[in-house]
Amino acid sequence: MDSILLVEGNNDKAVLGSVFKRYKLQEKFEIEVKDNVENILKSIPVYVKTDLKTIGIVVDADLNIESRWEALISKLKALDYDVPSDLNPNGTIIPNEELPVIGIWIMPDNKSTGMLEDFVSHLVPDKDELMPFVDETLIKLEDKGLNKYKNIHKSKAKIHTWLAWQETPGTPMGSAITKRYLDTDDEMSYKFVKWITNLFNLSSDK
Repeated sequence: MDSILLVEGNNDKAVLGSVFKRYKLQEKFEIEVKDNVENILKSIPVYVKTDLKTIGIVVDADLNIESRWEALISKLKALDYDVPSDLNPNGTIIPNEELPVIGIWIMPDNKSTGMLEDFVSHLVPDKDELMPFVDETLIKLEDKGLNKYKNIHKSKAKIHTWLAWQETPGTPMGSAITKRYLDTDDEMSYKFVKWITNLFNLSSDK
């Protein structure tokens, strides 16, 4: 294949792969797990020098989306890419006549702090009756100082608690999409898939 999608971890690969299947995308790219953001940043100059036509990059914003964006565009500017000053809320695509096209999506939505789990939380069905109890439980834990997780990881605690209360407790996030515990007919999924289809020139049969 002449196109790749770089992601941080196996959960990213599983979740995004399940979203692609739900949208019946004809995948013409490989998903490569790089383990962390630092490895993705280090790998960009290497991949740019290959025969790849398109490189997609999906990373977490974590606590500072501006810092994450600056790290990415600094790396690309050094490679002679004409990088926009602002992150596109619908996903960024940076063309280049001589180098691979670069696409950037910063989880969860290109405008908020957070990570993959925040993206996945948006896939919980609107009329779901369990999530309010999850929120209430986490608030009680925090009020009593019993929570062991850091605030930045609250979304992880939230979605995995919700998954622990499903028909098959502890179903992984990617499998939860396949089992349809999670709904990909939401605006965030649509925007992400739209970015993917534009970046890799794909078509969706959904």
